[in-house]
Amino acid sequence: MRLLATFILGLVIICGEVYLGIQTFYPEAHTTAQVDIVDELIKEKKTLVDQIPQAELAWIANNPIVVLGADPSFYPLETFDERGQYTGLGGDYMRLLSHLTGINFQVLRQGDWATSEELAQQSKVDMFMAIGETERRKQFMNFTEHYINLPGMIMIRRDNNVDQMAIPDLYGKRVVVVQNYFWHDYILDNYPKIDLLEAKNTSEALQMVTDGTADAVIDYGFNLLEKMQVAGIFQVKTVGTVQSENGHAIAVRKDLPELYNIVNVALASISKDERKSLADKWLYREKPAGLERRAQWYFFFFTQAMLLCLGILTWNKSCAKKAVKAKLQSIKKKELA
Repeated sequence: MRLLATFILGLVIICGEVYLGIQTFYPEAHTTAQVDIVDELIKEKKTLVDQIPQAELAWIANNPIVVLGADPSFYPLETFDERGQYTGLGGDYMRLLSHLTGINFQVLRQGDWATSEELAQQSKVDMFMAIGETERRKQFMNFTEHYINLPGMIMIRRDNNVDQMAIPDLYGKRVVVVQNYFWHDYILDNYPKIDLLEAKNTSEALQMVTDGTADAVIDYGFNLLEKMQVAGIFQVKTVGTVQSENGHAIAVRKDLPELYNIVNVALASISKDERKSLADKWLYREKPAGLERRAQWYFFFFTQAMLLCLGILTWNKSCAKKAVKAKLQSIKKKELA
């Protein structure tokens, strides 16, 4: 009976850990199924073939595949899920545009954003789904009207006594940004008094602040907060925001005017309320655990299971020893009697 009770207790503990793990990895698994707004829009909206000029229709026929560049780590605007599928707000717009225009998109995944931009300049990427407009990018890309506009965030080390900062407070300080991100161009174009440092991605930029290589980091708030949570970086704090006139838009290479016209026709058919619903879907949802957090949970499950098994074996062994000892004492008592 003791062994059975111990086994049941261990099973209950393991099931509890698995349940918590599923909630961490897939927070939507225990929520009521929700209708995807993109699926609903696809059902409601007809294709725009009748509204697309013949020259553009001919272009689609001659260019069956349009190559998209993407930022691999820019959740919730764009990212890749556990199956390697392009997703996020940009992914939703890609699905809508594909339905409305008949264009087939192929997403070219790279290790960082700077490489994706370089491929566009080399004519190996045709367009981007979520990109901020800057003067440098306008040299090789045409931008649509932006569909979402979010501010940047200034973060510094938590042990710094400063609680509020604006851009002028950063003059002469080392400020890190992700290479070729919007804020990289923004600082270079408008604030030459800032000592600008470059990082490959947001996680690296945050690490440069925590280890003292940089005095501050500027990036989009949603990106910073997500990377802090996933990587477990909590030694920084928010001290200010940076507003931008240019939000995120779709951008098409300048040498593809037909594609640019097609995209604008499609975007015009998506109302402001529909755009807001698409944005709300991603800005106010809980993200599943990232790869770093998954590794932590797997390690936790493994060690807990091993400790539990070791505990059960130790307890059973102890119980067996006690039983043997009790039996021997009983035999001795009978012999003495």
